[in-house]
Amino acid sequence: MKHFFFWGVALFVLASCNNKNTVKINGEIKGADKQSVYLDRIDVDNILTVDSAKLNSNGRFSFKTTVTDPTYYMLRFGKNEAITIVAEPEKEISVTGNFNKLSENYHVEGSESSAWIKTLIQELRHTQNKLDSLRKSYAALPADNKFSAQRKELEAAWDSILMKQVRFSRHFIIEHAISPASYYALYQKIDHTNFILNPETDLQSYRIVATSMKALHPESQYTKALLNHHDQIIKQLKNQKIRDMIVNSENNLPEINLPNAKGDSVALSSLRGRYILLDFTVLGAEGSEAYVKSLKNIYNQFKGKGLEIYQVCLDPNKLLWEELVRKYDIKWVCVRDGEGLKSPAAAVWNIQNIPANYIINKKYEIAGKNLTGQRLEERLKDVIK
Repeated sequence: MKHFFFWGVALFVLASCNNKNTVKINGEIKGADKQSVYLDRIDVDNILTVDSAKLNSNGRFSFKTTVTDPTYYMLRFGKNEAITIVAEPEKEISVTGNFNKLSENYHVEGSESSAWIKTLIQELRHTQNKLDSLRKSYAALPADNKFSAQRKELEAAWDSILMKQVRFSRHFIIEHAISPASYYALYQKIDHTNFILNPETDLQSYRIVATSMKALHPESQYTKALLNHHDQIIKQLKNQKIRDMIVNSENNLPEINLPNAKGDSVALSSLRGRYILLDFTVLGAEGSEAYVKSLKNIYNQFKGKGLEIYQVCLDPNKLLWEELVRKYDIKWVCVRDGEGLKSPAAAVWNIQNIPANYIINKKYEIAGKNLTGQRLEERLKDVIK
């Protein structure tokens, strides 16, 4: 008897959990009686048809599915009509509309996120229609140079319309950060290949959505994919920055351009033509006071002969670094990159440990590396003649 009681309780608990995750999707589409409707789940990597039904004589249909997190679905009618919705636990979604141009003329109740997705789709369609009109006008212009002014006007109008759409998407994400619709907005495309939002220029939008989804739906497949994508964007931007430093360098020496304690950016190449001691350190590290003192001895000995120190501090704490620059009364070029050994400057100069340094001669060539004490002084005497 006890065993039956135990299994009865277990089944009741299991049924209760399933009920909590159940989503009901009902619809009534006029003019679509006896048509087929397909329920497609939109996963990160593919679209999977999970159910289908025949609309009755009144154009009604009904689906039930289970979700643990907000999940994107598409109701697909025939070849050209589809509606995107967000299924959330314990929600009952109702979709109504006319089969003729259904994707433009439908109404959703019971799911605010689905309604917001409709708003996003309508705004994008409005933008695409404007761009199509401009494209046709542009193509109709003769190739004659007499029409160059008109072409420029159309190009300017094109850019203006695109920028308006970008601003709309950015604003939408800020205003609806906690809605699953913000994820949809993040990945909308202006055409088959180009996204509205560019990861390089709209990183803040990616951060907003990623932060919200991580807090609200940490186990969602969309959250995990977005966090991975966000990390890839950061890595790509950092790699691009490193590549730019190399491409923009002179004599193959990577450029560094970082802010000093006053907030003014100073480029390493601005010291070209002088002898340079490029130094990497952390002012907040143990023993830094003695290290700075030894650098002062070198600086005072060789500055009159054309030596300048370009010191890159990898201190994570900006306020502490600024205070130490004042405390140690540092007179040479002292800049900061708070990303530590992961910073682009440290990476491109292959800094594995600190302190580290390079001697750069007047020809902007490396003349020494990672020398300290007497060896550094002797090498500087050889280089500075």
